[in-house]
Amino acid sequence: MFLAFTRNGHTDGYLGKLDLADNIRLCKQTIKKLLGFDDVHLCWSRGTYNENSIKIAKDAGYKVLYTTKRGANLSDNECEHIKRIAIKNSTFWLKKTLFIYCNDTLLRLYSLIKSK
Repeated sequence: MFLAFTRNGHTDGYLGKLDLADNIRLCKQTIKKLLGFDDVHLCWSRGTYNENSIKIAKDAGYKVLYTTKRGANLSDNECEHIKRIAIKNSTFWLKKTLFIYCNDTLLRLYSLIKSK
């Protein structure tokens, strides 16, 4: 799996100024040219996105959209707001988290508890 990058998604102007649609289009073209395939994964630069951004990305052909939010992802085919697992200093913590996240029943229960 490859994650797309954006040319100027960082709002500090470091990489220049393009509107989001052009930015995403150029990103997709660059990956196609350099790697030879159409990528369908996009990670939002600095986690900045909204419903309009999602529409633009989907219109460009992206299907899996990653956030910077921490948490569990349910197996509900919802791919517009993929959360991440935080990595901490403990292998025990990671093993426990992966055990919960890989068990659908535990994951749903954990998600219910965390959403309250």
